[in-house]
Amino acid sequence: MQRFFKEKVNEKKISLDGEERQHIVKSLRMKVGEKLVVCDGNLTDYFCEIAEINKEEVLLKVLRKEKNTVEPTVNFHVFQVIPKLSKLEFIIQKSVELGVKSLTPVVSMRSFSAINNKNAEKKLIRFQKIAKQAAAQSGRGIVPKINDILNFEDAILKMKKNDIKILFYEYADEKLNKISVRENEDVSLMIGSEGGFDEKEIKLAKEEGILIKSLGKRILRCETAPICALSVLLYITKNL
Repeated sequence: MQRFFKEKVNEKKISLDGEERQHIVKSLRMKVGEKLVVCDGNLTDYFCEIAEINKEEVLLKVLRKEKNTVEPTVNFHVFQVIPKLSKLEFIIQKSVELGVKSLTPVVSMRSFSAINNKNAEKKLIRFQKIAKQAAAQSGRGIVPKINDILNFEDAILKMKKNDIKILFYEYADEKLNKISVRENEDVSLMIGSEGGFDEKEIKLAKEEGILIKSLGKRILRCETAPICALSVLLYITKNL
């Protein structure tokens, strides 16, 4: 069933306009009487029927509401060192599908960044749109937040505030499977870009209490690593 997000839902009748109306009418070619789901982004799903389609909006009749139950029992926060933009967009999409609560782009010593002060705001708007689309496609009960870009040092300080904080490094000795995570804990994960991490960054992370973990003997691409890490953690925390 098609899914849309809308804040401040009127439980008697919901209106979808703008891009959502265009998608329903032009792309999906939906008709009056067809059903879809609207989520308020706060874990409530509204099961609706299209009551009217006009030039400005699609009006929906609410049939019932249910609590969304697909969210993981652990809050995952990905800190992704910026790779090529096409890869970053892929990482955002797949991380949202796998259940992250937030993703923060990070500038490191070896990051590849086509994002600058002039285009950062526009890029972040696009990243948030990708997150919203991925959340709708995967049945999420929230729209994960794409945070402002941080430098490596500030990202490490932000990670420290979470219950568990891990940086993945290809030369680490400890494996990810040797970790215990409790329900409702906040878990932050730092993933490198194509160039990996500089040894000075690893030293700083260790000094700040960040766990340095390995994802196995094989060196993974930067777009593969977050998928692997999240999949393992979903399994460990019984969220598959």
